[in-house]
Amino acid sequence: MAANFWTSPQAKALVGREQLRQAHAGDRLKGLSERQVADLHMYFAAYMQQLARSMATDAEPLLRQRVVGTAAVYFRKFYLRRDFCAADPRLLAPACLFLASKTEETPIHSKLLLHYARRLCTKHGALPPPDLAQLVTAEATLLEQLDGDLLVFSPYPSLSRLLQDSRLAASQKTCEAAWSILSDSYRTPLHMLHPPHIVALGALCLAGVITQLDLRAWLEGLDVDFARVHEVAAEMLSFYEHHAAPISAATAQQHLDLLGLPPLPAPQAQGPPQQQARPPAAQQAQQQR
Repeated sequence: MAANFWTSPQAKALVGREQLRQAHAGDRLKGLSERQVADLHMYFAAYMQQLARSMATDAEPLLRQRVVGTAAVYFRKFYLRRDFCAADPRLLAPACLFLASKTEETPIHSKLLLHYARRLCTKHGALPPPDLAQLVTAEATLLEQLDGDLLVFSPYPSLSRLLQDSRLAASQKTCEAAWSILSDSYRTPLHMLHPPHIVALGALCLAGVITQLDLRAWLEGLDVDFARVHEVAAEMLSFYEHHAAPISAATAQQHLDLLGLPPLPAPQAQGPPQQQARPPAAQQAQQQR
């Protein structure tokens, strides 16, 4: 395991905008526009977040936001080289969350994951989930594509340190805004473009603007690439202005129809499975900190 981000495979795997634009060539040949591809990415990132939040025992989440972040990075990395039309994202999204729960040491049983995915479909109108065999096969496909590169450096520790260093930890509004922006950033490709600390600092800068805090004096003492920080903040601002609400499940299915991916069978009503024992790491609060 790499000791720091800069010597990790994740650092070497950062890409540029042009490489992002070259992805999904097969999907565009099938009729999807660049906007529709982006909308599907945002839909499934929001889906994974919603699914993780729905998994709770005694009002405590079984999966932390950090697990969702790792799953979102897996999803993005997978589809840099694969098309939606060749690997069904309705199967891969739950598989990414399932694998991330293991790598982040908060494993959840496959049957419990699928129970909550079915409930999300029947009660909240999400797309139907895979069955158990499809989930296991999708996880194997994911592992093969990632080629053992499962370590994901999270921006949440960086944001926590930045809030302490800037003495903003006591500013509740700014802290809440920064954490929220950072979580929402996983609906964008920013984590494929920038190091974790840059994404964290961009989230904090935007939070400062939103809550009308002047951070310029503190920022002048930092040795970072502010052009990249500005890019992160600008993209998140654009996200909130134009794309904060994900497309509906019906619209997502229409996009998938263009790719020749038919609807999955609607899940049958079933009773909840046996609750698994909560691992120690999962007893933490949902907050990333």
